[in-house]
Amino acid sequence: MSKIPKLPTISKENRFGQFHNRPISRTIANGLSDVDKKNLITNHTRPLRNGPPVSAAAPRIKRSATAPSSTTIPNNVTKVEKRSTVAPKIPPYDFKARFNDLLEKHKKMKSEFTDLKDKHLEVSDEYEKIKETFQSCSNERDILKANLSVKTLEYDEIKVNFDVMKTENEDLQRKTKLLEEVTFSLKQKSFELDQVQTDLNSLRRRHSSLQDEAEALRVLTDQLKKKCIEYDKLKLDFTEAQENIIKYKTDSEALQNILASMYKEQRDLRNAIQDLKGNIRVYCRIRPPLSIEVTKPLFNLNVVDACSIEVEKIELLNSARKTKPQLFTFDGIFTPHASQEDVFAEVSSMVQSALDGYNVCIFAYGQTGSGKTYTMEGGCGTEQYGIIPRAFNMIFTCMEDLKRMGWELTIKASFLEIYNEVIYDLLNPSKDQENHEIKMVNSKGGDVYVSNLKEEEVKSSHEFIRLMIFAQRNRQTAATLNNERSSRSHSVAQIKIAAINEKRKEKYTSNLNLVDLAGSESGKTTQRMDETKHINRSLSELSKVILSLQTNQMHIPYRNSKLTHLLMPSLGGNSKTLMLVNINQFDECFSETLNSLRFATKVNNCRVVKAKKNLCMVDT
Repeated sequence: MSKIPKLPTISKENRFGQFHNRPISRTIANGLSDVDKKNLITNHTRPLRNGPPVSAAAPRIKRSATAPSSTTIPNNVTKVEKRSTVAPKIPPYDFKARFNDLLEKHKKMKSEFTDLKDKHLEVSDEYEKIKETFQSCSNERDILKANLSVKTLEYDEIKVNFDVMKTENEDLQRKTKLLEEVTFSLKQKSFELDQVQTDLNSLRRRHSSLQDEAEALRVLTDQLKKKCIEYDKLKLDFTEAQENIIKYKTDSEALQNILASMYKEQRDLRNAIQDLKGNIRVYCRIRPPLSIEVTKPLFNLNVVDACSIEVEKIELLNSARKTKPQLFTFDGIFTPHASQEDVFAEVSSMVQSALDGYNVCIFAYGQTGSGKTYTMEGGCGTEQYGIIPRAFNMIFTCMEDLKRMGWELTIKASFLEIYNEVIYDLLNPSKDQENHEIKMVNSKGGDVYVSNLKEEEVKSSHEFIRLMIFAQRNRQTAATLNNERSSRSHSVAQIKIAAINEKRKEKYTSNLNLVDLAGSESGKTTQRMDETKHINRSLSELSKVILSLQTNQMHIPYRNSKLTHLLMPSLGGNSKTLMLVNINQFDECFSETLNSLRFATKVNNCRVVKAKKNLCMVDT
């Protein structure tokens, strides 16, 4: 609260007794209006009735917003302020003092009014600004509400679509699972149906025979009393029938022994013929151009006879360089018109050797895009099947004949690949695989095996096809300049055959290795140098091993590469080997074709130890 200034002290001439004798100052009278002068005279000249006149209280001035609160001021200071705020009483006869007091109050009220008016203008400006801000915020709020409603509708629609898609996905997963279960159950039911059909046929035969016997017994029962005389004759006939049955059993056993001996002689003759042909046999297959490759230039390739071909590069007419045709001879030539069935007809004898108990290896060699994978695995449809699926169909077909002769066979299959000198299990879909190492079966023999390799027992050709397709998906492939989908690793399909004959007390085990080598490729035609270096290095080591075998060296560098180490029993051990060299007739591939044919010639000139059958007696 602002302090009221003290009034001036009353002098002798301002006393009550001398008031009416002193004239009023004109300067003070001239500063007031007529209405103020009248009110002032009326209020100050009003006679006192109930007591002395009381001066009007000064108007209260609002506390400033920045004034300190009373709690922060000491008590003694507060008391002093209270004492100082009390104005001294003005005597009722001192009109000048009263008038001065009123002037001071009027000035203060006028200044406060001016301050309040200024504050009112500031507050009005702020109010207008806040009002405009509020209006803009209201507009933004309306826009946001409209956007929120639109987004809410979109969210609801997306949520409904998500629920529908989720339901469809769950339905598809359930149908897929149900389809897998139905497929598996159908396979089982198909196998069970074959067994039931066999049992039904045997039961039908027995039923028909029992019906005939029942009819005969019925007739005999009706005629028993009439034909008592013929009893002795029937008894003699029965005795003769028993003797015939014993004779037929003896003849059946003799025929089975003759059949077994004939099968053994046939097997020995078949393997003797293969031994005469050589334990390492080489065939050449010429890939026909595809429909999109018809316009590519070709070099001269002449099939001289069933076992020889000539190749010659076509030179320009004005070129001074001339090349002579080069002749290559192998165990057989497959022309571009040869089908998959024609190729397997020559290979089937090697598969039969595996069924006879010999270790067999069949591998395809050639540059990228020459048709190795098609030769080994084939395409879609039974007519396009390659060597691997046809070999398995043949094995299961021969299993039925072997079962009739008393043999029980167990087939196990495994698939692996050698990619950048690392062995991967193609039946294991996990990326983090265990280490696979090539180890010797024993210290004496030359057979090897791969550790931590998954083997699946196969009971039908359909199961093997399923495993082969699964392994194909896990194999490393990539696009090259020569092939859109080129194999970038060496693939090996291993089939282990275990057979036992309890009656003859014999058993044998054999391995059938079907190898699809990665394509040889020069550094100028590849975009994946790291893979190409490993592939060419392993094929180069394979060439060194073939050269060492051809020159009868003491040390054969099998362990320089995972590929040669794995093929060690097939190249120089107890195994029969067949190599298919694949070539194409494109002019741009002439140098690689020559390299493949020269390598195949080296392999064909190798002479290895005669393969032995893995036969042993069953422990009793």
